[in-house]
Amino acid sequence: MSFTSDQPSMDEPPLLQALLGGTRRQIVQLLRPEDRTVRELADHLGLTRNAVRAQLSNLKSDGIVEVTGRRPTERKPEHVYGLTRKAEDLFPKPYDTLLNTLLSVLQKTEWVNADPILEETGRRLGQMEKPDVLVSEASVRVGHARDVLEEMGGLPQVHEEGQQYRLEGSSCPLSASVRAHGEVACDLARAMIEELTELPVERRCDADGECPQCEFVVDAT
Repeated sequence: MSFTSDQPSMDEPPLLQALLGGTRRQIVQLLRPEDRTVRELADHLGLTRNAVRAQLSNLKSDGIVEVTGRRPTERKPEHVYGLTRKAEDLFPKPYDTLLNTLLSVLQKTEWVNADPILEETGRRLGQMEKPDVLVSEASVRVGHARDVLEEMGGLPQVHEEGQQYRLEGSSCPLSASVRAHGEVACDLARAMIEELTELPVERRCDADGECPQCEFVVDAT
């Protein structure tokens, strides 16, 4: 599929639309779910590789894109490009700001253990987003949980593995909270997913580094 229109998507954050025009915006959107090579970006955009390299050079200068590795090919290895933390901050995550503030306040009070508060908050968020009629199919429940995480600013994907469903994403909807307070912030999302699916959920998030990675396993056995 080729993305060549300069018209912004209605779902794109206004800040992203304002800062990045046309092709640069499309490159950022393509790199958000996964890192890609120049060749892969050129194929998606319907542009020459030199044109893509020029746009990537500008994005690197702005601190939005960085080289994340090298991928072997039949001829010579190709650079792989991904988004920086600065780029992820272009995407609004309102729950993240609220949670980060709440955890900072709790740290300064006698309520040192925030786990029960986050557990209950996650479950209440799940109750607010839960459909009136819960379908029996686990895949549909997990799909709805994915949609809710996406609305929160995440970018999750669902991988079905037997009777388990793995929700993982390269864009954590609570990234600022996780960076500041660790995996305790992930427990809110886990509790919310459990409430939405009414199934056990195991948290396997990677909270290290500047760009936390989400991973939750929903057990439908």
